[in-house]
Order: sequence, then C-alpha cells, then structure tokens
Amino acid sequence: MSEFEQALSQSLDALRNGASVESCLLDHPRHAAALRPHLEAAALYLRVHASILPRDEFVRDARERFLVASGKRLQEAFDVEPSPSFFAAARVKFLMTAQRMGLAERAGAAGRRTPVFGTPFRALGSVAAALALFLGGATYTIAEASDALPGEWQYSVKLQTERVRLALAFSDDAKRDVRIDIARERAREIERLSAKGKIIGPGVLDRLVSTTAPLVEEANEGKLDKGDAEKLLAVAEKQKAVLAAAAPQVAPEAQPLLEEARAVSHEGALTAAFVVRFSDPDSPFIYTPVVPINTSDAEATDTPKPTATPEPSDTPGATTAPASPTAAPTRPPISVGATPVDDSTAGVSWIRLAVGQLTTLIPSEKDGWRIVGLAAARGDTGAPAIVRLSNADGTSLVTINPRNGDTYWYIAFNGRFDEVQLRMERDGQAYGADADVLHRIYGADADVPLYIVENIDIAPLPTETPEPADTATPEPGAAP
Repeated sequence: MSEFEQALSQSLDALRNGASVESCLLDHPRHAAALRPHLEAAALYLRVHASILPRDEFVRDARERFLVASGKRLQEAFDVEPSPSFFAAARVKFLMTAQRMGLAERAGAAGRRTPVFGTPFRALGSVAAALALFLGGATYTIAEASDALPGEWQYSVKLQTERVRLALAFSDDAKRDVRIDIARERAREIERLSAKGKIIGPGVLDRLVSTTAPLVEEANEGKLDKGDAEKLLAVAEKQKAVLAAAAPQVAPEAQPLLEEARAVSHEGALTAAFVVRFSDPDSPFIYTPVVPINTSDAEATDTPKPTATPEPSDTPGATTAPASPTAAPTRPPISVGATPVDDSTAGVSWIRLAVGQLTTLIPSEKDGWRIVGLAAARGDTGAPAIVRLSNADGTSLVTINPRNGDTYWYIAFNGRFDEVQLRMERDGQAYGADADVLHRIYGADADVPLYIVENIDIAPLPTETPEPADTATPEPGAAP
C-alpha cells in the first residue's frame, strides 16, 4: 500500500469516527490536495447514509435471509476470485464514484436540480446499507465457519475466507505464512473427521495436496528460510501422522489421492528437515517423531511390576509384614550376548542386548561400539536406568530407556551434537523417526541407530497371581 493510500485509509477511519475533513487534511498535509476531493465525497456519503438507515425489522429480516442464503448460494458467488489488487482499489473507486455524483448534483443547481435525498443518493445509501448488512452477517458467518468441516454448509465460507487472507497478504513471506496455516488446517480437518468416524473422501485429500505441494516445491527451490522450513517440517510431520491414523477411513475411490497425499507430506518432511539442518550449520538440529509405529506386543509400561514376597522370618512368634505396594521392584539384570546373531545388516556383527523386558540388537565391540558406564562388557550385571551406546570416537551416542523403549541419538555435526528422538512412547503409542529423513541428512551414519530401534521389543510384564485368601472356619452353631 502506497503512502497516499495509507493516508486515505486513516482519514476514512477518522471520518467514520466523527472527525472533520479539515482535521484529516491537517493530519496529512503532504497529501492534502489529493485527499480533499475524496474526503469531501466520503463525508457527503456518510451524511446521506446516516439519514436513510433501514428499520430494525428490515435489518433483522435481511440478516436472517443472508444467513440462509449464504449456506446455499455462497459457493456459486465465490467461484469468481478477485485479483489481489481488488481490495485496495475498490475503496478508492467507490469514493471517486461518490465524488462524481456529488459534483454532478452541485452542477445541476443551475438547471435540473437533483435533491440531496433524491434517487442517486438514495440508491447509494441503499447499497451502503445492504453492504453493512452483508458485512455484519458475514462477520458472524465467518466466525462460525472457522471450525467448519468438509460437508458442512459453512465450509464454503471458510474456504473463501482463506482466499481472502491470501489476497490481502501482500508480501511473499506473508502469503507463505498464510499457506502454511492453511496446510496445517487441512491436516486438522482430516484429524477431526477421523475422530468423528467420518469417511474421508477425495476432495478432502485433494485440498491437502494442493495446499502442501507448492510449499514443498518452494522448499526444493531453496526459497524457504530456516523459520519457514521449521514450520513446514512441523506441518508435514503432522500430516504424515494424521494420514496414517485416518487411512482405514479413506473411501475406496480416494485411495490414489491418499498415496499422493502421503508422498507430498513425506517429501515435505524430507526437504524441510534438510533445509533446517543446513540453513544454519552452527545451530544444533532437534528432531522429534510424530508418526505412530506398529507395535506387535502390548507395551503396558504403566503397569506396576509385581512386588516380591518377602521370606518368612525365623524368629518364633514373629509375623511377616506384608510387602508395601509401593516398594521398588528388584532391578532386572542386563544381559549382553557373547555370540553374534545371524545378521550382517549394514556390515555389522549384531549381538543381543536384554535389559528387563526390553531386547534389541546392538553392534559388537569389534565393530567399534560399546556400552558406556558398565564394568562388564558381557555377562550379567546390574541393569542401568538408561543404556548408553557409543561409537569408538564418541561422535555417535545412542541412549535407550529400558522401561518404555524411548531412544535418542546424538550425532556430532559441525562441532555440535544434533538430538534425534528415534523412538518415543506417549499415551501407550510408540512413535518412530522417519528413516528417509535421517538418511537424507546423515547418510549411512543413521544405519546403526535406526537398526537398533527397528529391533526393539518390549515383552509384556507377567501378571501376578493373587494368593488365595484364608477363610476362617465358623464354629458349630455360630451365626453366619
């Protein structure tokens, strides 16, 4: 918006709030000459408009009619999209028209005089009143439509509101922010539809693809800075998780679009993560997975472990105190296999690691990896709360939580350590890192950590059988 347009906009707002034309001109002396005809026309319009306000009954009826019509016919009306300059130019054009009408009215004083409240101004006032009603109803409808879902009558209003937001975003950065918000909203819609048990149709997935694909293309072309790439990465990861969860509810005819949506989201995560990592090499990169992974075994990590029954006391007459339900269970041992398993993935000799209920495969010492902080490299020893694996030069460190399988990988990059959460459990669901994303950034260095996570298995805890209760035998003749 130019300086003159800003001055005009501010002056119009001031007039609407009761300021005079002269006071507005004093506020903008540099553009006073150019502003005067526009402000005089606007002041005249406001006076006319104030004299012909419709009755309250008409306002109520018109509002109700608009709300009904907006749900049925707005989609047709919104098929024609305005150009980005429409909103800036329409206001000035309207005022110029009002000015010409005012000049014509004054010029007719010598001949045919048009009354101040004659036909032209009544028409203008009627249009203004209708516009005010439209905007009043539209404000209500837009607010109600912000949470609308596909299939609901207000959804067309929501889509048009997004188009208006894009049209009013004048810079490329502002437009990109709006488009990222819209892509995030498409994922949120699918998530809500899935939660309600709705069928996901082709149109829903097509909108996700059409809003996300241009962002991915810009990322591939290097047009995104680190901040935009971080936003796109979060949106792409969210979309991947939502699409994975909603897959069973996708209609058969929408399956090709589901695969396309998955591909676009996957490529978005790949490209955005790469941009984030390399756009600022001096800053550490933190990656957190949000895509659920299938777990074959129930990992009831919140189930309390059985409490060991204490040995009976040898002291005569002593009673054995029951075990406290909050007593800490005996920590299970850690077992490191001595013989490699029949597996040479990534050119590594893999051995079996068992810690409590968790088992996985880890590289052997001859491959340059070792368990950090244990006195014995093999055999049985006390189990740590966290298992730490490190390569020979300390540039790659994997930590595993035996209780729930949460696994982090710390990888040296440009003198700093990136933090990658390879596996995490939340609310009973395990989530895993995208192997393609990590290979895109770290190449073959990601092979060993990813394979460790791939082989994690957490066995369910054994169910403790309760001891039978001792029931006293009642005395003969005693009341039950």
